[in-house]
Amino acid sequence: MSKLKMLIYLSAVLMLLLSTALFAVDNSKVPTQDEIVGWLDEFCRFDNRRPGEPGGHAGEDFVYRKFQEFGLENVSKEPVKITVWRAKDWSLKVQTEGGEEEIPTFYTLNTGFTPKKGLSAELVYVNSGSEEDFNTIDVAGKIAVIDMEFATLPLLPLMLLKGYYLYDPEDTYKWWAAQPACWVRKNWNVDKDTSKSAYELAKKSGALAVVWILKDQPANVVTHYGPYDGVMKDLPALYVGRDDGARLKGMLAAGSLNGTLIQTGTRAPGVMHNVHGILPGKSDEIVLITSHHDSPFKGYIEDGTGISMVLALAKYFSQVPVEEREKTMVFLASAGHFYGSEGIETWLENHREDIADRTVMNLNIEHVAAKEFVEDKNGDYNYTGKPQLRGIFIDNNDHMKDAIGEALRDNNLTRSAVIAIDALGEDPPGEGRFPHRLGIPVIHYISGPSYLLVDADNKDKVLFDELVPAAKTFIEIIEKLSHFSGDELKPKVEE
Repeated sequence: MSKLKMLIYLSAVLMLLLSTALFAVDNSKVPTQDEIVGWLDEFCRFDNRRPGEPGGHAGEDFVYRKFQEFGLENVSKEPVKITVWRAKDWSLKVQTEGGEEEIPTFYTLNTGFTPKKGLSAELVYVNSGSEEDFNTIDVAGKIAVIDMEFATLPLLPLMLLKGYYLYDPEDTYKWWAAQPACWVRKNWNVDKDTSKSAYELAKKSGALAVVWILKDQPANVVTHYGPYDGVMKDLPALYVGRDDGARLKGMLAAGSLNGTLIQTGTRAPGVMHNVHGILPGKSDEIVLITSHHDSPFKGYIEDGTGISMVLALAKYFSQVPVEEREKTMVFLASAGHFYGSEGIETWLENHREDIADRTVMNLNIEHVAAKEFVEDKNGDYNYTGKPQLRGIFIDNNDHMKDAIGEALRDNNLTRSAVIAIDALGEDPPGEGRFPHRLGIPVIHYISGPSYLLVDADNKDKVLFDELVPAAKTFIEIIEKLSHFSGDELKPKVEE
């Protein structure tokens, strides 16, 4: 080997070593698994963390205390006024030849209330509640029974059309698989024009109430929470599980069926809080790290683990001397994901000049370390032994692609699909869409298990061994990308 080639070779090795040392995660500063699980248990100790409810306020207070404990500056808990909708009683009883029978139900959030004694009327099945269905089936003065249709997310078309890469070294994911998206109600999609949704059509057609059958929700689960747009509605509605719904449709097919639907409760003024804190850095440019703190039920995955990552990153970087933090860092636990995401929208508006306009990257983290559960042939909901497939939605930026790929490999965070930010529409799913709308480059980490919006989202859904590797992955991504300027982190302009 010539001296020139040897010099080039040694220089490359030296640069690699320096790069590795520069971006190495300091394991001594990373919170332990036991510490993170302890946070999760305290954060998720209430039955729910709904906006404006006691559990929601307790979650806000917990994050506030932790930010203060870690030494973040300007720790703030900022109020957002809301209407708190609470269901008190709900039921559906039908009249059969054998007498009165109660069908298991769950309330439909933010819909109308009935008188205490309920609404008694004939039930009529309206399929999926299309315009054609309502034009051909009379629901005036009746209770409309409608199949709720959830979307599915097929991986193969997404990756072919909008995917950058899938890190799955053991080839565990079947490309032809389609995942039920039980948070996207196709015939009642609150993110789009709802004027032709089955709910609005039922109201327009004179129905007294709606019974939704969760035909695509696995394992006859009935505790579906949504839609959570924060809009108060006036037509009462209840959910019925898949199997109970099939039985109800069988009764309707056999002949006329009368029943009584009850949904009572209250609406009252309330408040929720965004919680944020700051770690100054060498630059005024900001890296914004976010997750939402509210949840419809205990919410270990939705979004206990997301908040646990925000806390892990806050604690880690609080131990890094200010002269070694390349960027100023802002940590936000936003309110009201389950209130139309009004929390993060309000916070970005309130902090447009002092934070948003200086933010060069947003890392939004939702649903970390989720186990994959599927329904077996017996109708039971079982753990597959694998992590839930996760999507990492990013702007088209080579620095982001490289840093994320390296971090996934370094920490073996398998079954991770890195996807274009607009793979599912103009915006990424979840809270990351709001910084994206302001032109902030976004890395939006999210997984979508079907138990997110039901009361099965408990501690048994967390893959504990992934918590520390996930935290280290996010730390590595931030460390690597913080060395780039805001201009270098902007999306690539397609020619």
